[in-house]
Amino acid sequence: MRHKKPLPGILVILLDLLGIGAALGIFYLFTFVISLSDHQPLQNIVSNTTPASTAVIATPELDASAQNATQAPETTPSPVPGDFSATFASATLDTTNAVGNYVDDNLKIVISEHHTDKAVFFVADFWLRDIHSFQTAFARGRFKGGYAMPDEMASKANAILAISGDSCGSSTDGIVIRNGDLYRDSKSGDVCILYLDGTMESYYEADFDLDAAIARGAYQGWSFGPKLIDNGQIPSSYNSTSIIINDRAPRAAIGYYEPGHYCLVTVDGRQSGYSSGMNLDELSQAMIDLGCKDAYNLDGGQSVMMIFQGQLIGKPYKGGRVISDIIYLGELS
Repeated sequence: MRHKKPLPGILVILLDLLGIGAALGIFYLFTFVISLSDHQPLQNIVSNTTPASTAVIATPELDASAQNATQAPETTPSPVPGDFSATFASATLDTTNAVGNYVDDNLKIVISEHHTDKAVFFVADFWLRDIHSFQTAFARGRFKGGYAMPDEMASKANAILAISGDSCGSSTDGIVIRNGDLYRDSKSGDVCILYLDGTMESYYEADFDLDAAIARGAYQGWSFGPKLIDNGQIPSSYNSTSIIINDRAPRAAIGYYEPGHYCLVTVDGRQSGYSSGMNLDELSQAMIDLGCKDAYNLDGGQSVMMIFQGQLIGKPYKGGRVISDIIYLGELS
């Protein structure tokens, strides 16, 4: 019986090094290449920068006869999409029951406290001069970046006003559009889209067309829901579970009045003697009573938090919890 000769020591060492190198290469591939691709947008839809003013190019002077022959009638320049300067200048905010307000050259915000028999809720009514003041942020600054407290994310984003988002990092499906970038294109439930022109529309899942939304200039897109207003009325049914529909709980919602004018709403809940919260019919009615033309339900329960200039508004259930994303208003870059 012939015995195999043992491999030379140097060859054994070389093979071990090759094995270690291969293992490290695979680790790098999955950790820094494949995993990083999960955080990148699938597509840029619209720019997330404020459009610069158009440069004026000097032209040679013409003599009087040529000037009269070539002079064109004056035209009114079309407003830049997402520029609401005309309405912003005349916008007024109701400070009744206000618990905070803020005004600068690009934002007008007033936060008011409201009460029903069973709930305490807060409404942040705001006007924008430019759509780019309306921002969103992920935990750790990237899609699927994990979780963080809403006030921590708001602080890092230098947010003037922030609210908990749609918990996009806790699901594997659902449209995700943030600051003009498409991160996920699979539908799951009702969808809310804020377009670059300032229009906000919520859609039943069966009615939503992603390609059409992209063509219109989708700037933000959320997938939690459900849709809260149907032709000015409480929906006859909701695309959600019976617990979410009927439970009185902490709630968060976004409402739309007209391009450049919106509201963010939080409802405190699950706190006996203070605020029980709202079910979906009650939340829908509250948004209708506020005068919203459209409204959309965001992540609720312990996730619900509103932060204004670094301070919590209201009493989050159990102090809130870590979440994946926020909606916020910030200064123009």
